[in-house]
Amino acid sequence: METFIISLLALALSFNIGANNAGASMATAYGSNSLSKLASVSLIFVFVFLGAAFGGEKVVHTVGKEIVSVDLSTHEFGTKFIFLILGLPVLSILIANILKIPIATTHIVVCTIMGIGLALKEINSQKVVEIVIWWILTPAILWLTNYLIGKHLYIKIINYLASHKNEEKINKILKFSLITSGCFIAFFAGSNNSANAAGPIVAIDLINAKDGALLAGLFMALGAFFFGGRILETVAKEITDICLIRAISVHLTGGLLLCLASFYGIPISLAEIVTAGIIGFSCASTGFSRTLKNTSVSKILSFWIVAPIGCVVLSYIIANSLLR
Repeated sequence: METFIISLLALALSFNIGANNAGASMATAYGSNSLSKLASVSLIFVFVFLGAAFGGEKVVHTVGKEIVSVDLSTHEFGTKFIFLILGLPVLSILIANILKIPIATTHIVVCTIMGIGLALKEINSQKVVEIVIWWILTPAILWLTNYLIGKHLYIKIINYLASHKNEEKINKILKFSLITSGCFIAFFAGSNNSANAAGPIVAIDLINAKDGALLAGLFMALGAFFFGGRILETVAKEITDICLIRAISVHLTGGLLLCLASFYGIPISLAEIVTAGIIGFSCASTGFSRTLKNTSVSKILSFWIVAPIGCVVLSYIIANSLLR
């Protein structure tokens, strides 16, 4: 019975991650009116699943086996800890979906595992430091890169394209590039973020890393297809107006970082890095002050800080109470 409930929680988490992260992976395409809402979530469905199926194993292994140095599959409270690892993120993501906030689901899951590791005094400090460094650097790189492009290159690119007379051809090329780059980032979203749900069940040897990534990827894709449209509206419409060139920039820079992180088996947040890129363009076009006063931006940044810290603290307290 416990195995059945854990499996349901893992699938529910995968589904909610897909629903929440849809706004980050295809928001730029939708926000620039290159794709309809239905087309956006349909493409996410296909490429998230393919990414999880062909590239998710490394990150799943990291989340499931490398953050906590004790084997949870043999620990007397291992099953209860897995309930906690899956339950807290499901609750956090449900709240975020209701509020239409693109939450950093990776941070929620990994921070919950960290809290348990701290309670057990069995946390892999080297791996945690490595992950946290990636968490700090990736959104900073995305924000800075897209801010600089928006501030110094965007107008030059516009002028260059405007000098060509065949406007229709240029628009077709840009839209094709945008959709292709969106599929690129959705693929690596599947390869990286499927670990959030698959990792915990791999930790107790309920499934192997490859099959876990595949199953989590399928339910992420389903979540994106059926409920991803809500987050699309927040990321694409309420932070900044997104044109084709800005959208392609965010997709390519975000996708490359996700690709690199997946190669090294590091779980990072799709929602965080893509939203950071969009905010970078917003700062370049409207200024820092106006961007930070945007209620959607302030709400997103606040939730990103509060939710992971809360998960570490809460999981630590609950795990400690179980160990007494």
